[in-house]
Formats: sequence, structure tokens, C-alpha cells
Amino acid sequence: MEVVLCSVPVEAPGDKLRRKRSEGTLPIMPKIAITSLNNWAVKNGFPACKFYDIDMLYPSDNDIEEYFIKNKADVVGLSAVVSTSYMQVKRLAKIIKKVNKKTLIVCGGYLTASANTILHKTEIDACVVGDGEVAWVGILKFMKEHLKYKKSKIDIDEFLKIKGIAVLDDSKNLKFSGYGQRLQSCDMTFPSFKYLKTGLQDNVEALQNYFKPFYNAEMLVMDDRAFEKGRRPMTASILLTKGCVAKCTFCQRGSKGYTVYDLDKLEAHLKDLRDNYNVGFLTVDDENFGSVKKFCYQAAELLHKYDMLWFAGGVRCTSVTKEDLLHYKNNGCISIKFGIESGDQTMLDIMEKKFTVHDIKKALYTCIDIGLYTSFQGFMLGMPGETLETCRQSGKFMGELAAKIRVPVDLLYGNQDLLYTIPLVGTPMYEYGKQLGLIGQTIDDEEKFLELTSNVGAYKRYFINLNGAPMSEVVFWDMLVFLEATRTYEKLMKNKKVDEKMKQKFIHQLRVKGINPQVRSKQKKIQVMGASETKLDISFSQYFVTNFLRQHILFNKIVAKLPRFLVDPIVRYAVYFEYLIQKHLFKDSHNLHTVTNAKVNKSIRISPEELDLSNTTQKDRSLRTIVAKRIKKIDSENEMENLAAMLTRGP
Repeated sequence: MEVVLCSVPVEAPGDKLRRKRSEGTLPIMPKIAITSLNNWAVKNGFPACKFYDIDMLYPSDNDIEEYFIKNKADVVGLSAVVSTSYMQVKRLAKIIKKVNKKTLIVCGGYLTASANTILHKTEIDACVVGDGEVAWVGILKFMKEHLKYKKSKIDIDEFLKIKGIAVLDDSKNLKFSGYGQRLQSCDMTFPSFKYLKTGLQDNVEALQNYFKPFYNAEMLVMDDRAFEKGRRPMTASILLTKGCVAKCTFCQRGSKGYTVYDLDKLEAHLKDLRDNYNVGFLTVDDENFGSVKKFCYQAAELLHKYDMLWFAGGVRCTSVTKEDLLHYKNNGCISIKFGIESGDQTMLDIMEKKFTVHDIKKALYTCIDIGLYTSFQGFMLGMPGETLETCRQSGKFMGELAAKIRVPVDLLYGNQDLLYTIPLVGTPMYEYGKQLGLIGQTIDDEEKFLELTSNVGAYKRYFINLNGAPMSEVVFWDMLVFLEATRTYEKLMKNKKVDEKMKQKFIHQLRVKGINPQVRSKQKKIQVMGASETKLDISFSQYFVTNFLRQHILFNKIVAKLPRFLVDPIVRYAVYFEYLIQKHLFKDSHNLHTVTNAKVNKSIRISPEELDLSNTTQKDRSLRTIVAKRIKKIDSENEMENLAAMLTRGP
């Protein structure tokens, strides 16, 4: 039995990859899902699965076809990490079936929340929903027997005895066996770079994209320890825990639970990274590092034992104390990033963050006080309930932080767009969009949405207006945040001096990113590929208003002293003018504003009463709670609709 595992790009298909793998300030995350599936298969007595790293190589259709002609696969697994990979999954399945119609194609990852659409609209045969390792081995065992007896068709009833499987029966009705089983800590393994190398075919030099010199990682250059003599210079990405303890209403989740890795296996992995790849720096890309305190203490001590300096990229502000942060710093941690999202309490509650603005400030200020660098980005705009006032509160929060560390606010925030939310399948945001009518209810509607969200960035041009706010307000939100940040910063810095040493570190950090802080208007030319493979060049001329505002207005001390009623309308309608030009002159098939032409059920929108801080609880204000109150009961006799709805709402 020939088995192939494939990584799937998250971007829509195009003739060329729209960014070089060698670019970027962080090493590429190793294909953890792929290696974990293979390791579990080997542990259960199967030969190693062949690996084709389509995400890294980005081959043409002809290249992929030639690969599968050469490697005649009985089973192919496609790892679709997020739902924005839909167009790639559809493309790859079509090519594989063209080579061999009998190949069983299995799709896994967060995209499978849309299993009903995938199975009806692509040539995927089965979806693995939830954790995939146990289900994958079950599929291999099933197919081994199936091929042994040369059966003409899959026995769906037998197939569905495997936990975590979604398929269509002979009548094209959706069937689902329940969410996949999670591995225990002792069964989880770290990625093998020897195995990852096999997926690169002859392009083995691409393996170096998993490693970066530390001076190309902006978070790592903020600590003097990084420049000590004798340190191994390479940076690698690692996971110490799997899963998340939170349930943020914008986040796409494929499984429940939170698991830590085995410490003995971690030590072996660290030794491999140190001895064979010259790694002295790590980016710990956990979603919730710090949530299991005993383990994280021990893991930090192991990292220190192998002389690793490290950055923790996902930490809940309520999961760490000053004692914890000091322990991590003393054991090699040089940077922490918290999931902030907003400086407004109402928005945090809608997101179901389950902490307060005060909690965030406490964590950030503690890091600042003990000399542990923390990343100040990570704000997002456009959740249901967003208003001009909530944006102002986020801006004030930013300004306070900038003043606290005494670094000019433009260096802290001025070179990064704030993220605009996009409803992903399997989230309360997606369900809310469906209830409003901005996302249709049918399979065709969902496919249209998945096609639109393939390859769109979290930018206001691609924003789905869940709030009903005028577009002149929506496109102004990020500008308002920066204006308020500058106003607050200038007020608080009246009797303070800028910390010159820290200022230089931030300038260095921006240069690492390829940004000249003195020339903000010169933006790199990027290319966007549409679903129809039409090309659209977006140069800085398209953003002439935004660039002018950033360079001369948003962070200007004199402007910050002018009254709001004068400055804000001018900036607002200047940006709106730019938006209208973009909309009418730079059209592309991925413009999500087209979706907003749908009929909107205005009665469904969140009311001010539902968000009243004095009369409601944190739980009441969660979008999950608000959506649950509005969900119509599905006819229990319609099993397929019931299953499809359950999947799109997530575990």
C-alpha cells in the first residue's frame, strides 16, 4: 500500500508563490501535523509515509501530476491547517484523481469544519475532523484490508467505525463518526528534520527555511544576551504544548483539550537542534505557553540547560505572575507575546478572552519592570460590537504602553496595520455572519465564501461588515486607533524623556523587518492572486492617502494637540476616498465587500443592551452566548443539515 502525506499552502492557487520562502523574520514552522501522523503510523506497524511538501516547494500543476504518476498512491492525506486553504485542497484533489481515480484522498486540519462543502464540491473522499493521528492509523488499517480483498467500493458503515471521520454515503448524505481521539503526552513526538527533508525532493537546500539567523528575528534582537560571544546563531521554531485553554470567539479550532509534550522527548529534540543544526535560539509557538505551570518551569529549565535563548509567542496574561516571568527570564526567555486583541473591555468580553484590560496592563507592565521585552502588536478590529469608542479605547491603551516604556508611539505601532477580523468556519463569528445573512446557508454559498477567503489578508479591504457600520467608519477604525494612541502618548510624556537605548532597539527591530523607520511611505510591492488566477499588482500608489497620513499626520505632535472634531473627520473621509478608489479601480475576485450585498437581518445585530457592562456578565457579553440565543433549532429529522451545522460551529 502506497501512502503519501502532503502539506497544503494556505494561499489561493497561482502560477508562482507570492512570497519567497527565504523571506520573513522568523523560521517557518515545521510541518508538525504531517510528522505526527507519520510517526503514529510507524509506531503502529506501518512503513513511513511518503511526504510531498507542496507548501514549501509550491510546484506547478504539471509537477504535481508527474509526482503522482511516479508515486502511485493508494492513500493521500492533505493537511489543510486553516480554512483559507480551500482553493488549494480543491486543486490538489482534482490533480490526484486525474492520475488515479481509485486513490483515497483524505483531508485534515481546521478546514474540515466545512466537511459537508468539501465532500460535495471537491474530489476529497473523507475528512478527518479533530485530532488526526488515531483516525489516520484507522484509515490505513481499513485501506490495507480493502486493498487486500480488492473490494470495488468503500464500505461506508465499516469506514465510519473509525472515530473522527466525515464522509458521504451512497445517497450523498453527510455522515460523521464524531471528533477524533487525542494522543496522550507520551505519544506526541517532535518533528524530525530528516523526515521533513524527504518531502523536499531534490531541493534539500529548502530545509534551511526552517532555520533563521537570530539577527533576522525581530523579537530576539531586543535582548543584549543575544549578542554574547559563542552563541550558536540559528533560530528554530518549536511547540512545547498542543491546544488551547481558551475559547476565543474569532479563533478557528479543530479539537478540544490542551496537552504538554514529554520532557524526555523535548530534551532529545533540543540536543538534535543544537548538535546538528547549530540552533541557539527558539521561537516557542505555543498557543498557551504558561498554562501548565509545573511543566513550563521544567521546560524552561531544559531550554536553559541546552543554552537556548527563546521567545514565547502565545501567552495568556492571566497565566503568568511576576515570579513566573522572572523564572522564564532567568532560564533564557528574552521575549514574551501576549494575546491582547483590544484595549476595550466590551470587545474583550465579546471575544470571550475571560480577562480584563487591567489584567493585560499588569502582565505587560511586569515584563517592562523586570526588563523582559514584550511584543506590543496583536490588536484586532471589526468584531461584532466594534464602534468608534471601542477603537478609541484601544488607541488610549496603546498610547499608555508607549509612554510606559518611553518609546515614540510611531516606532511601537506605526509600521504595522491593525488586523481586521474575518469570520472563519467553526467560529461563533462565522455563525453570526450566517445568521445576519452575510454568509449564505447553502453548500454553494459556503463554497463561495471559502473561495473568497482563500488568500485574503486580515486587512480592511477584505472586511465583512458584521457591525452594520458605514464603510467610512470601518476604514477609519485603524487610523483612529493611531490618532488616539498619539494623543495619549503626548499627554503622558510631557515630563518624561525618551529612553534612547530602548528607542534604538526598536529602530533596529524595524530594520530587521526590512522597514526604514524614516521612510514609512515606501511600501514593498506585493502581488495578489485571485481565485480565477488573475493577477493584481498593488503598489504603494494605491495607498497614497494612507502613506501620507502615516508619514505626516497620525504620529504628529502638533496634530495630536488639535481638537478631535477638526482632525478626525478630515482623516476619516480622506481614507474613505482612498477606499472608493481602491474599490472601483483595483477590483479583484477576492474583494469580500461583494458578500455584503446580501440581505442583512438587522434584527439579529447585537443591541447595546446586550453589551451593557452594568447589567450583564462577561459570559452574557460573549459572542458565543449571544449567537446561541439566536440559533434556530434544526429539524432533527434532517440528519445531514444537523451534522453540517454541528461541524461548522466547531467542537
